[in-house]
Amino acid sequence: MLNIQHDRLNYGKLLAPPESFELSKAIGTTYSLDLYALLAIPVSLFYAKSMEGDFHLNRYDVLDAIRKSKYKVDLFCQRGKILVPKEYNNLLAFMEDCIEEVQPAIVNASFHPKLWVLRFEKKEEVMYRLIVLSRNLTFDRSWDVVYFSDGIPAESKNPASIKLSQFIKGMYNESNRKISTSFVDELAKVEFEIPFNFSDFETFPIVPNIHVKTNFSNPLLNFKYKDLLVISPFIDKSTLDVLKRNNKNITLLSRQEELDRIDEETLEGINTYCMNELVANGENYTDTEGHEPKSQNLHAKIYIGERNRIANWYMGSANCTAPALGRNTEMLIKISASKFNFRLDKLKKDLFEEGPKYFIPYVRSEVEIDEENENLSKKTRALTHALCELEFVGTVSTSDENENHQLMIAVDLSKIDFDSFSIKISIPHRHSEALELIPGQINSKLFTNIAITNLSKYLILTSIIMVTTKRGFWLKWISKFLKIGKISFLIS
Repeated sequence: MLNIQHDRLNYGKLLAPPESFELSKAIGTTYSLDLYALLAIPVSLFYAKSMEGDFHLNRYDVLDAIRKSKYKVDLFCQRGKILVPKEYNNLLAFMEDCIEEVQPAIVNASFHPKLWVLRFEKKEEVMYRLIVLSRNLTFDRSWDVVYFSDGIPAESKNPASIKLSQFIKGMYNESNRKISTSFVDELAKVEFEIPFNFSDFETFPIVPNIHVKTNFSNPLLNFKYKDLLVISPFIDKSTLDVLKRNNKNITLLSRQEELDRIDEETLEGINTYCMNELVANGENYTDTEGHEPKSQNLHAKIYIGERNRIANWYMGSANCTAPALGRNTEMLIKISASKFNFRLDKLKKDLFEEGPKYFIPYVRSEVEIDEENENLSKKTRALTHALCELEFVGTVSTSDENENHQLMIAVDLSKIDFDSFSIKISIPHRHSEALELIPGQINSKLFTNIAITNLSKYLILTSIIMVTTKRGFWLKWISKFLKIGKISFLIS
């Protein structure tokens, strides 16, 4: 377990049904979403194929899998975090109804869990699969971690599955979607298998404001261990201070740039490591055959605490940050181990001392923190949240000149101030034909001559800002893929 050279998993194979079983329901969550990664999901669910290959092409297996999964797959993601595709494939329109965007109540909160709950059937048999990840549904190359387990419904409910069931039910209650009572009741009874040599499986949904009786909180606040290993790509001072107060010996693995942001006093007494730069940026030093080199940085989130010779493992989506502690929606699972191979001293030796040097002791770099860029990020996040709060209303009608359609999009910007931003709106298959939005008034924008195969429930918002830095002026583009709140069709 956590053997980087051998314990590797394929996302697509994790979703593939057991032999002779068929999918009856799939519920997934992600923070950010690549639509082409979403196209790969039905192929994994129904053809048991990996998420590899070119999904920009009109493939038969993709079309057939989409047809089978359209009413069986629900995917929840944060509104405004769907990546704008460089090329638009008409097949994407068939998956639009599977997506449910979640808008956090406040600017500094995120819908951040990454999990799948799958239900499979074979005649009278029912099987569930739980997949809890640190990875978003994208083609990102970062190093992540995943926990998965199969289970079958028992006669009575159990605590771990009850919390999972309440989490799923709460998501649906907050959305416009429906989930059957029989599904959530059955899920609450599922006995999930526990890995060999482990015990005490628990689920930890982290939902500060969910409308159910239990307020699910982050267990990190209650950590009190003799030895604690923290693996988190993102960290902050306040959370590290909490962990230092409550735990005796801490080992921390994070990103170089994140550790550089933390003052030396906070890191004092913590054994700190980061990913070897030769690994994170390895493609910069190799021949990538004309492709743009991609980073392979750390993205896994793992917390392993040990006391009384028992190691508790927590894995999932929660970073070692204040938002994960109190504002975000997250998901963690916990399992425990007492065997030597799964204890902390053995694991730290495997990760940091023996074998290939993927992770090395942290040495502070001399790179200056770009405060101007941090301030811009805060302004951009506030603008994105405000735009995601708006309702875009679309009206589709047939053209008087030909058989194609036209789309009128209306949005009320009377209470929105763009400040130094310029905002443009476009439709997915014609990204370059962007129309400027005017703050302080109701906007109506018309897109004409749209073939019926190119009609989409989504639009693209592009924010453009002139940034002034010590090095001069430059433009920054930030594009968001958003679902139209209401869309109606006028029939002539």
